[in-house]
Amino acid sequence: MSALRSVAASVWLGIYRDLCWTFPATVLALKTIAPIASAMTVSLIFYLGAATTGSLDPGRLSYVLLGAVLYAHIAAYAYSPTFCIAEGKNLSVFANIYMAPSSSAAYLAGRAVASFLISVCSSLLALVAASYILGATLHVSMPFMVTPLSVTLLLVALAADVPASLGLGYVLGSYSLFASKFEWALPSYISGLLMVFSGAIFPTSVLPWPFAGAANALPFTQFIAAARDAMIYGQLGAYGTSLVLTLLGGISFLLIGLALFTLSERKARKDGVIDRRLA
Repeated sequence: MSALRSVAASVWLGIYRDLCWTFPATVLALKTIAPIASAMTVSLIFYLGAATTGSLDPGRLSYVLLGAVLYAHIAAYAYSPTFCIAEGKNLSVFANIYMAPSSSAAYLAGRAVASFLISVCSSLLALVAASYILGATLHVSMPFMVTPLSVTLLLVALAADVPASLGLGYVLGSYSLFASKFEWALPSYISGLLMVFSGAIFPTSVLPWPFAGAANALPFTQFIAAARDAMIYGQLGAYGTSLVLTLLGGISFLLIGLALFTLSERKARKDGVIDRRLA
């Protein structure tokens, strides 16, 4: 129970820190700019290429748009633990916050959940805004299935991806404990790989073997597939399969990430890294 209370307190801290430094509505609006810009950029590139060849498919355009928004959503909170550790070292408060042997894991989990909650709101707003802007400017009707059932299934898929993203955050946080600077570098590299291997922009089937098999095994790939099944294709059977694979892969990611972070934190404490300002 104490761990749950610590996580809950960290969630509130994260929301207050990330959303309430000025008017929350203003902050939320500002946070939608980046996902809108990225989703529209990718969608416009696809539109121009498809229009040039005369093979424009609104279904494929919605495929790209939804994948780009969901990819931005993952990136918005999966790297939260890395940034929290870097923030603690930059402000020289790391040793004061992470006092108990297990407190840092709970704190990082809470901050990641807070980022997830904010990102869900900003991502959904970005999806609506980008769909409207693209439809109004390109005169293309996005074939999204917007019903209470499809929206509910999308929200369930978003929640199912949390263990995988938190596990990835713990892995990157393990690196950030020892990094002396440029903690943002590794997440940037992982972000690029994730765009290729998660099926966010193009199907994983275009990748050569064995990369296609490895990409399909990722819970992030299954999460995006489940979201597309809910919002574009309406395939409940495929959605259920992808959702189960997302949960199973996510739990595996979380257990591996938590174990690695625990070992790294133990070594960092033993070596005195946590007590030094490295960044």
